Parts: sequence; structure tokens; C-alpha cells
Amino acid sequence: MANKKAADASTPRMPRVVAFDADGKATKLKAERLEIDFGDGRKLLLAFPERAWGDLEIEADADDEAAVPMLSLQPGACNLLTLRVDVHHDLAFVESPDLLGLPESAHPPVLKLSVQKAVEGEDKANAPKKNHIRRWAQAALQQDAEVTVRLVGAAEGCELNDEYRGKNYATNVLTFVYAGGEDLPGLPQTGAAPLSGDLVLCVPVVVKEAAEQGKTLEAHFAHLVVHGMLHLQGYDHETEADAAEMEKLETDILRGLGYADPYA
Repeated sequence: MANKKAADASTPRMPRVVAFDADGKATKLKAERLEIDFGDGRKLLLAFPERAWGDLEIEADADDEAAVPMLSLQPGACNLLTLRVDVHHDLAFVESPDLLGLPESAHPPVLKLSVQKAVEGEDKANAPKKNHIRRWAQAALQQDAEVTVRLVGAAEGCELNDEYRGKNYATNVLTFVYAGGEDLPGLPQTGAAPLSGDLVLCVPVVVKEAAEQGKTLEAHFAHLVVHGMLHLQGYDHETEADAAEMEKLETDILRGLGYADPYA
């Protein structure tokens, strides 16, 4: 009995969600994530993470992958906030704030994120949700970027690693950087493309590594997304000094997200 109580106490519990209609009728829901679709391309996502700094994650989303969804808040009272979702189709990438002589806070980096899930069955069930991927990628973002995260199975992971790295096995994460060149379709024509690239995560490899390393699957996915995003922005670990710098930055970013040191 004591063991059962301990197990029950350690099992994460989702909060009770109650929905009310116009007549005040209540409906109880069991959910770890809610999606509100406003019907005009704007969506609001509410997630109840098992462990995080807060009790609720709120994220704006849009039907159009090329658009940038944004949240705005208007305080109404000490316990009331009005929340608005806006979708920007013409949000321009700009030069890095330090290059313009502006304070860093004047221009938070813009992430245009696309997530592709090329997985089925158990791999699909183990794949992280888009709102989590966006949160991890945004935390590692130091400049405007357009990023596609592709979640693949073992076969595609092996094929890509063999084709681009000459290694005939699937690896956890591959980073592909597309630097400079022509303007990207759908973005303002500036004469130079903003930073863009792909991250390819092989789901079964990540699952296997998480189990072998004694980490939660969420924490390991978060680490690999952060790791790949830093590679995308020019960080590397070819030398001992570069590796130490990159590992420290990854650890700091993950700590800010609520995860333990991945190298401990």
C-alpha cells in the first residue's frame, strides 16, 4: 500500500479542465493540451507541462507556415489579462541589433519554424509536439532564422547520414545550413537571404539514447534541438576549446528551460 501511495504521488497529474458554455453548463475535460482555433488562421495553444517553471504554457500558432504568430497582452486587473493572437505575413528579417548599434532588447530574434513529421507508429507517438520544438529552438536563437525541423525514422535517418556524411547508420541529429544566396520565397527582397537551415532528428535513435543515458525523452529531444540550433548559428566542437564553449552554452540554455545539465 505504501509503495502504491508513493507511486501515485510521483505520477504527474494533469490539472482539471472545466469548459463552460453560454448557459453556464460545465463540461469536465481530461487534457494535457488545448487548442483554440479562431477560424481565421489564428490559433492559441494551452499546454500543461509535467514539469516547468510555470503551470501553463501559452503559445500562438498559425495555419500558414510562412506566417509569424505573436501574442500581445493587455492588463485588465490584478488577476485578469486580455490575450490577443496576431498573425504577421510580412514580418521582415532585419540586421542583427548589435550591427545596427541598437540595444539587444530592441529586436528579439524572429524564428520562422516549420515542423515535418515523416514518422509512423511508435516513432510518431514518441515524436515531440511542435509547441515544444518551437520553445526549445527559440531558447537557442541568437539571430533571425528560418528553420525546418524534420522528424524521421531509422531508414531516412540512415540514408541522409550516408549521403551527406558518408556514414551508413542513423545518427541523432543532422544540421543543414543554407547561408547567403538568393532571397527566400515569401520574404522581403533584401538581396541576401537570412539565416536558414534544416534540423533532422531521428526519433528511434533519440529514444534509444535517452534510455541508455537515463534521461527523459523530452529532455534529450530538447538538448538535441538546442545543439542543432547552435550548429546552425556557427557553433562547433571540433577543438577542445570550441567544445567547452558550446557545451556551456547548451547547459545554460537548457537550465533556463528547466532541464538538468545534459553532460553531467
